[in-house]
Amino acid sequence: MMLRFSILLFTLLGMTALYAEKPASATLKERETQKQIDLQRKNGFGDNEIDTLHASIIENLRKMKKLQELGVDKTAAQYLAQTPQEHKELYKKDKDGKPYLEIKLPQGQSYIDYPTVFLYDGIAYLYPKEDFSDLDKIILSFRRVNADGTIHVKEMRRLINPTPRSESTEKDEKGEAKLDTNSDIRLEYFRSLTSDTIWPNDPVQPAEADIAMVLNDEKDPLPYDKQKHIMMSYKKMLRKIAKFTAFKLRNIELDQKQMITKILDYNTN
Repeated sequence: MMLRFSILLFTLLGMTALYAEKPASATLKERETQKQIDLQRKNGFGDNEIDTLHASIIENLRKMKKLQELGVDKTAAQYLAQTPQEHKELYKKDKDGKPYLEIKLPQGQSYIDYPTVFLYDGIAYLYPKEDFSDLDKIILSFRRVNADGTIHVKEMRRLINPTPRSESTEKDEKGEAKLDTNSDIRLEYFRSLTSDTIWPNDPVQPAEADIAMVLNDEKDPLPYDKQKHIMMSYKKMLRKIAKFTAFKLRNIELDQKQMITKILDYNTN
């Protein structure tokens, strides 16, 4: 009897030691992390700053539109310079006739895949809604090609937000402002090894993307770390776009003030 009890005690102690080497807390931590990721994906990748940036951008575009309707840009081009300048329309139109604002993003050389050096450029296309109540669509396009080597690898990556929403007055179940989930952001990848392939500076591309995926597809979501990286990069680009539109608006407002000064600047002597 004593022998059986000793064997049982030894077995229990051995099992205790085994579980001590692999604590349950590690498994629980992994489960908790996965639970948070699943919850994040379910709620989407809402971000208050992103919604605020959307609102800031469309507000700048709205004010620019009012100044355009007053003819400030056309008049400034004709009268402010020493000689009349050619007036350039602020908005371009795509093949479907929809107006968009084109913004040049940073360009230069990339050493991220050193020793291969790439030349890159970027363009943002901003589509306002017809009544300028909000943004209708944002497209960020980035192209690059290796600067050396016998084979030139051309790539283009595009991020398309088909529903860029501004700050909402709606409240969630916690009583906080309801954020845009950004789950429908689309990612596109184009690649070519031929020297004559040129993807035009156009929001509507004639060719289909080689690879296309959605940021937060319910059936096949991207890896979580990649989802976070994409949203951080998108936010970074929005900051640049917001600054550009604010700068563009300020220039038009300055043109308006100069025009008023020019009209009132007469010699009373």
